[in-house]
Amino acid sequence: MSRCTIPLAATLLIVTTAFASAGEPGSSGFTFLRLGNGARAGGMGEAFTAVADDATSIYWNPAGMAAVEEVELNLTHNEWLMGIRFEQATVVNEMWGGAAGLSFTGLYYGSLDRYGEDPSRRPDGTFSPSDLALSLGYARDIIPNVAIGAAFKIIYSKIDFESATGYAFDLGVTHKTKIEGLTLAASMLNLGPQTSFVEEKFYPPFQLRVGGAYEIRREALRGGLILAADAVFPNDNDTKVHFGLEYAYQKLLMLRFGYKSGYDVQGATMGAGIVWNSLRFDYAYMPIDYDLGDAHRFSLTVTPSL
Repeated sequence: MSRCTIPLAATLLIVTTAFASAGEPGSSGFTFLRLGNGARAGGMGEAFTAVADDATSIYWNPAGMAAVEEVELNLTHNEWLMGIRFEQATVVNEMWGGAAGLSFTGLYYGSLDRYGEDPSRRPDGTFSPSDLALSLGYARDIIPNVAIGAAFKIIYSKIDFESATGYAFDLGVTHKTKIEGLTLAASMLNLGPQTSFVEEKFYPPFQLRVGGAYEIRREALRGGLILAADAVFPNDNDTKVHFGLEYAYQKLLMLRFGYKSGYDVQGATMGAGIVWNSLRFDYAYMPIDYDLGDAHRFSLTVTPSL
């Protein structure tokens, strides 16, 4: 491993960790798994554990996939800081008495110069670091108003000539309570064994998420309002709290706001969505402090049930 690759690995880890968790340096690896999925969740401050009822549920709470009817496809593109691209594709299909999902995540850092062991102003070629994950999940209702789900993911990271491969599991449960409009949910994400990158050993970025969502539908609103909150317990940092709000006008136009508490570089979020036939277009704006830049997340959802 060249001398340039070691500090580069540290730099990439710091960049993703600063946005995703602000945890203790090196306490978790594969931290790109905390960057979220879907512009709808992004606009709601990622308070999505109990809201999850679409294809992106495989990321937030796999139990939410049980709410998907027929088939649903979600494509998400993230314009992230420092020119980094974050791409996701997820499909969930109603089958086998429940719903099965497949999701791909790719984080691409672009082309970087490679330098050898000896000091030089001239690069010795280029390389393109990347982080990849592939998830397969299944969910179903076990009794009325209670769904469970699970997902298995393979994780791969590569920096220059070095790489690491690991795997992890996600588990989730969703309960629609007897209080009309109130949903409670919990998920455990990234449960996995220790992995090593070169000489550094780490665990996947585990987190326990507990959330609630309350949906209000009134004729005076001409649509529906969702209020949501999540408590997030990561394995390498203090508890985080997320808040989210979504107003849907006639199931055609959505406005979203959120707030993420306990993070070093994140806070308020906002977003919007529009439905046209079987398509839903979503956008989320997530400012990042300390002049790191802003994150813009775009999603396209395709489903017959919209």
